[in-house]
Amino acid sequence: MSSMADRFRELSDAVPIPRPWSLDAYVAVVAEYRKRPITLAPMDTSGLGGTGCGTGSGLWIARHDDDIIVYDRDTSPWHAQHIVLHEVGHMLLDHGQQHTGQPDAVGSDALSRLLPSISLDSVRRVLGRDAYGDDYERDAEAFADAAMLHATQPPPPNSSMRRTFFRGRRR
Repeated sequence: MSSMADRFRELSDAVPIPRPWSLDAYVAVVAEYRKRPITLAPMDTSGLGGTGCGTGSGLWIARHDDDIIVYDRDTSPWHAQHIVLHEVGHMLLDHGQQHTGQPDAVGSDALSRLLPSISLDSVRRVLGRDAYGDDYERDAEAFADAAMLHATQPPPPNSSMRRTFFRGRRR
């Protein structure tokens, strides 16, 4: 079994993290990789009441033809990005494969209150932070941390920018 660092490297090769960093651009790359549109939905998540995610801050809703990532609109921009990347981590790490079928009754009720315009018939699964085991949560959190660190680091020394800047200079 490969380490999370190895898995992150594989995923960042398959789904490159944009430089300069842009959450919207990254989500678009993930959507293209998954061949499914992804909608980011900032909203008041206090109505979740712990359903789907223990902190009430993020939720992945997989419908038949697309995905929705709900995150707390009242959190800081940094935290909002981390929440989205955590849910993307669940997607890219295939954590949703074990969860099929409709949301449970509690999840359905909370989802109906949170997103009344979404037909529950279109929802294949609703997955949030407490819908997974500890290993999945740890891996999704590690993915989000690694993605944010990767996005904020300067380009590697062998990047095209460095080659252009130092072209013709002697060391």
